[in-house]
Amino acid sequence: MTAIAAALAVAFALLADWLAPRVPFEFETRLAGSFAGDVGTGGEVESYLQGLAGRLAKSEQLPDGMVIKVHYRDEPVVNAFATLGGHIVMYRGLLKILPDKNTLAMVLAHEIAHIKHRHPVTALGRGLAMAVVVSTLSSAAGNSVAGRAMGEAGLLTQLSFSRAQEEQSDATALAAVVALYGHAGGSSELFALMRQAAARASEPPKLLSTHPLSEERTARLASLAQARQWPADGVRTPLPAAIRERLAASEPKSAKQVQR
Repeated sequence: MTAIAAALAVAFALLADWLAPRVPFEFETRLAGSFAGDVGTGGEVESYLQGLAGRLAKSEQLPDGMVIKVHYRDEPVVNAFATLGGHIVMYRGLLKILPDKNTLAMVLAHEIAHIKHRHPVTALGRGLAMAVVVSTLSSAAGNSVAGRAMGEAGLLTQLSFSRAQEEQSDATALAAVVALYGHAGGSSELFALMRQAAARASEPPKLLSTHPLSEERTARLASLAQARQWPADGVRTPLPAAIRERLAASEPKSAKQVQR
C-alpha cells in the first residue's frame, strides 16, 4: 500500500504541475477572495512598492489579465512572499535591510516571477493532490492535509516552492532588473544580505523557509549575467529619503533608544 501511495503521490504531483498553470488566472483571483482587505497597511510605503512592482511587471511581460498587487506589512519580520491571485506581501523587516532600490527591485521581481509562472497555484495543487494520496492511507490524515492546503488558500500564507521554481524565478527576475537598470547590481547582493541577517538573528529569517539561500544560487545568478553579457553592477538608485524616514518612524521606541 505504501508503494502504491508513493506512486500516486508522484503521479498526482505531475498532474498538478501540468494542470495548475492552465487554470484561468481569473479563477485564481477569485480563490484569493478578500485577501486584499486582510493584508497590508496601505500608505506611502505600499504605494511606492506598488509603483516599482508595476514597472517590473512590464519588464517581465505578464500575460494579459494578470495584475500584481503589493501589500506592505509594518512588522519587523524579514520576509516577502508571493501568493495566489497576484498578491505579494513585503515586510518592514526585510525592506529595512535593503541598501538600495536595485536590491529591492530584485526582491519584487522575484516574487512577480513566481506569479507569472503560476507557482502559487501549482503549490496549492500539489498540496491538494497530496491530500488525495494521503486519504488512501487514512481518511482523517487526508482531511487534515486538505484542510491545511485550503487554509493556505483562504488565509493566503506562504506557499512552498520547489528548487526548480526558485531558480526559474531568479532568472526571470534578473532579466527584469537588468532591463530596468541596465545592470545586475543588487541581485546577488540580496542573498548575501539574507545570509548575514540569518547569522545575526536568534532564529533564521522567515524568508529562508520559502527562499533557501546558498552560495550555489548566488553563483548561478552571476554566471547567468556573464553568459548574457549583462554588466555585473552599475549606478545604484537609493531608496527615497521619505521611505527611509517612514521605516525609521515605524521602529519601536525601545529599539530607537538602544540605537542612541
